[in-house]
Amino acid sequence: MYDHFIDYIRQHRLLKTGQRVLLAVSGGLDSMVMADLFKRSPYDFAIAHCNFQLRGDDSKLDEQTVRLLAEQYNTRMHCTRFDTKRFARQEKTSIQMAARTLRYRWLEETRRVNGYDAIATAHHLDDAIETLLIHLARGTGIAGMKGIPRKTNNVIRPLLFATRSSLEAFAAEKNIRFREDRSNIETKYTRNKLRHNVVPVFKSINPSLHESMRQFFHRMEGTEAIFRMMTEDRRKACTKQSADELHVLIKPLQELPYPDIFLYEFLKEYGFNASTCRQIAAGLDAQSGKRHHSDTHTLVRDRDRLIVFAQNNACGDGICIKIDPGVQEVSAGGCTFRMERGTMTPSTQLPSDAKTLMADMNKLVFPLLLRSWLAGDRMIPLGMKGHKKISDILTEEKIPLHKKKEIVVLVSGRDIVWLPGIRAGEPFKITGTTLKYLKISMT
Repeated sequence: MYDHFIDYIRQHRLLKTGQRVLLAVSGGLDSMVMADLFKRSPYDFAIAHCNFQLRGDDSKLDEQTVRLLAEQYNTRMHCTRFDTKRFARQEKTSIQMAARTLRYRWLEETRRVNGYDAIATAHHLDDAIETLLIHLARGTGIAGMKGIPRKTNNVIRPLLFATRSSLEAFAAEKNIRFREDRSNIETKYTRNKLRHNVVPVFKSINPSLHESMRQFFHRMEGTEAIFRMMTEDRRKACTKQSADELHVLIKPLQELPYPDIFLYEFLKEYGFNASTCRQIAAGLDAQSGKRHHSDTHTLVRDRDRLIVFAQNNACGDGICIKIDPGVQEVSAGGCTFRMERGTMTPSTQLPSDAKTLMADMNKLVFPLLLRSWLAGDRMIPLGMKGHKKISDILTEEKIPLHKKKEIVVLVSGRDIVWLPGIRAGEPFKITGTTLKYLKISMT
């Protein structure tokens, strides 16, 4: 076991000579074996323990066991206690997810403050198999097929080569004491259901399951590496970075097999999920103007490309939407704005209310910007010669205070074209020399 442990660390370059590692030790079998192996190794380490205060006296005994171990090893001990249930309620998440978040957040902070090079957790091969099954049940891509990665940022997992049974045998051989978590036998948790009810079925089908899964994880790592190389190559051919925007060229994207898969790889860092990317890919032949939104970004189809930009682009907080010449419809402030472009004729009728704008196209500078109004904004209202503050107009119109924050303005360059539903701008009005117009209807 010890030789495999050292070989695994060196083969996969999990630690370098002289680096200091923080061991996450719960008091259970896996982490107590890991601590024993590090004690025999040449690596400098300290011990960290999280008390989630979920199991009453058992939680106290777990902490006591780890403290005694640190004393026995004469090594530094870091310990913290969490009100896990309260945190779960605050974050509206499960106890398991709350504990995981608290644990990794505290471990990383402890590592950073005390100058450790890495955090070691005691995940093993059986954990990786169970994780794979969880990923498959929820739906996953290539990354999820790898099970548990050997290294994630500052976290290393030096026991992934070992099975649970081999750890049990080593603990018995070396007389390693550990604490049994009685919740591990309960099948109300997803992982325990798989451990006790599903994995044994796989083992009955394939007695060499562990070795098969080792090979499978290795192939998936290689497959993902090849896929990443291909994705980066296609990214260069299909995308262009323009200032603070990402442009995805539609024609080369359509030529790819499974364009939605590649599109997801291009857009996931902007918050777009796989489902939205499938919708976008299905509408690549649609007219310009179609929009999709993530929590942080907006994507708009514009002629031969998809343009992605931050929702707060250049405007700080609030609504901020670019309107390019081909856009047909946008939504903002609870309203829908529909764009229509046309050529002036003797029969063209001008709007009779402030919910419709008609502006001279030749006087507009694109992209227009539909954004939340800002303190200090001014415009020249239709029929006037001088500027007037937007705040004064809203006051005159007796707009309630709580509604003012929903007001948007349409901007061309540095000038306000329209205060939707309230005022149009004089400089952009239709005149006898207007050839083409932009009509925007607000509903």
